[in-house]
Amino acid sequence: MAEYLLEIGCEELPPRASNILREHFYNFFTERFSSFFSFQTPDNVRVFSTPRRVAVYLKNLKEREEPKQILIVGPPYKLAIDQDGKFTKAAISFAQKNSIPLEKLQKIENEKGQYIGAYIEREGERLESFIKDAVLEVFENLPSLKSMRWNDTVFRFPRPIRWILSLLDSKVIELEIGGVRASNYTYLHRFMTNPIGRGERKEIAHPSLYEETLKLGFVIPSYEERRRSIETQLAGFGKTVSGEPVLDPELIDEVVNLTEFPVGILGDFSPEYLTMPDEVIVTVCKHHQRYFNFKRDGKLIPKFLAISNNAVKDREVVKIGYEKVLKARLEDALFFYKEDLKKRLDDHIQKLKTIQFHEKLGSVYEKVERNLELSKLLASLIQYDQLEKVERACWLSKTDLLTEMVKEFDELQGVIGRHYALKQGEDEEVSQAIFEHYLPRTAEDSLPETKLGTILSLADKIDTVVSFISIGELPKASADPFAIRRNAIGIVRILIGKSIHLDLSEIIKNTYVIGFLALRVESFLHSEGYPLDIVKAVLAVENSNPYSIYKKVQSLVKLKELQDYERVITVFKRVVNIVPEGFQANVDPELFEKEEEVRLFKEINSLKSVFDRAVQMKDFDLAINYLLQLKPYIDAFFDNVMVMVEDERLKRNRLSLLSTISSMFGKIADFTKIIGG
Repeated sequence: MAEYLLEIGCEELPPRASNILREHFYNFFTERFSSFFSFQTPDNVRVFSTPRRVAVYLKNLKEREEPKQILIVGPPYKLAIDQDGKFTKAAISFAQKNSIPLEKLQKIENEKGQYIGAYIEREGERLESFIKDAVLEVFENLPSLKSMRWNDTVFRFPRPIRWILSLLDSKVIELEIGGVRASNYTYLHRFMTNPIGRGERKEIAHPSLYEETLKLGFVIPSYEERRRSIETQLAGFGKTVSGEPVLDPELIDEVVNLTEFPVGILGDFSPEYLTMPDEVIVTVCKHHQRYFNFKRDGKLIPKFLAISNNAVKDREVVKIGYEKVLKARLEDALFFYKEDLKKRLDDHIQKLKTIQFHEKLGSVYEKVERNLELSKLLASLIQYDQLEKVERACWLSKTDLLTEMVKEFDELQGVIGRHYALKQGEDEEVSQAIFEHYLPRTAEDSLPETKLGTILSLADKIDTVVSFISIGELPKASADPFAIRRNAIGIVRILIGKSIHLDLSEIIKNTYVIGFLALRVESFLHSEGYPLDIVKAVLAVENSNPYSIYKKVQSLVKLKELQDYERVITVFKRVVNIVPEGFQANVDPELFEKEEEVRLFKEINSLKSVFDRAVQMKDFDLAINYLLQLKPYIDAFFDNVMVMVEDERLKRNRLSLLSTISSMFGKIADFTKIIGG
């Protein structure tokens, strides 16, 4: 069985681009070469990536695809067969052109009509020729990435390509991408092999030798192996300093993608900087130096671990250099910290008028005023009566934007505001709300913990979404500069995650915004694993209370677990489908002719009030259980009662009876949108 190796060598890739390319290469080659793998195994496709390269190694390849049957469609049937049932010139010409014996021609029916055609067997494509087309295709279908041009070709890539290795067993598969021709050579570590700055040019005799050859040249090509190495070093150095490493998956991922041969170097900083909040030190280390911190008994200790991409002989010199750079950064932070504490957060409130939120939406001060009005309304709706705290937290929520610390480290907004508020004697819940009103900042971020923080966060995000949409700043598929989608998802996550029943239409009068938020509810619930048809069925009848929608979806998913679920849905759909849209129900018991009508009417009357109460109490499990109790009576009704009779009075009365049930169903979902039944 054959093996193929493709390596694209380039200037240092940004970490995000490296992750995207690695995933793209894996997905593309796994799918595109599926017909060439002799058998299915995880070893068939391995993808490597470092800052200087992305590579794919394919194993267990057949030299040629299996022969395959393909359908060739010819002229329309009526033009291919004459009145005597014989082939016309059009059919004969088609058969000759495609080397098809006339006896193999047959009638083919498709969505366009009837044609004449034949199934023929074609040889599978040869691996070597297939590779050339597939490799070019992987670049034609690159995912959305910031890319560049660096020569006269029209080719674009995140960074300039410097070499290409394309090897099928021991044979170079000739390719040219972006003006670079393929060979069987790679480059080893840029600084640990000669010439320094480029690295040793090394021949790869066979794909199976690639990984080991790179490792001998101080390049660990596997992302996973480099990650394990960094995590092991963090754990090891943690034991050395009797502490626990502050593990940040985002930072680990970034450092893995910045190194080809990760080497940990332990450093120190002065304990005087520990007078600052931990978040400040961690932010300086992470965002500006990409260093890792350590904690002991839950508190930071004056140690850090830097990951070098070079195993130098004299690590002490490198350590001193790392410490010197960090000291300068921490010194700046300490200066900002001391200067900020000379002023109270109150002093910054009026200055918020000098910061523009958006040219059409006014200043940050005006944004806070809008947030305050919304916060008061939300507080009344979710029963939080400490309005003085709401007002205080709102006015202080954005003041840290004017601190020197946030001007330098904008990722600390909210974090430093909370700390300064506590230092200045503000109420603990108010201080916490300053931080929490930014939560969740990402799709994976934690939610606010306090009720006050929840109110402020909802107000801030609702105002952002409504304000920007109202001035026509809608998010695009590829860009959302004002984070409208992120804020909308934050609203949905908070309401669902904190179990808050809130009808957003009581706050938001813009129907477009309500629809926009409903789409976020749909995408969020679907991403959480809930069936899309059930989500859409609920959204068809309710779109402005995310938590209520969520609870209904949960209850309907439980319904799906019933043994006779398909029959239940069939009956429910039948009721809804038979009632004309907009039908006005008016049941007259005097018109009942069948016992099944009487029984169904009595059962509806006995259940309707308790059903409505269950819906009002948001106990949708109980409400659906009441609907299920109607099923045998509905079955008996359909089995024994003709609805669409000629007598108009009887027909309307029977439709009215079913319409009453349909309206009950409509308080849960549009059952016609649920797949099944």
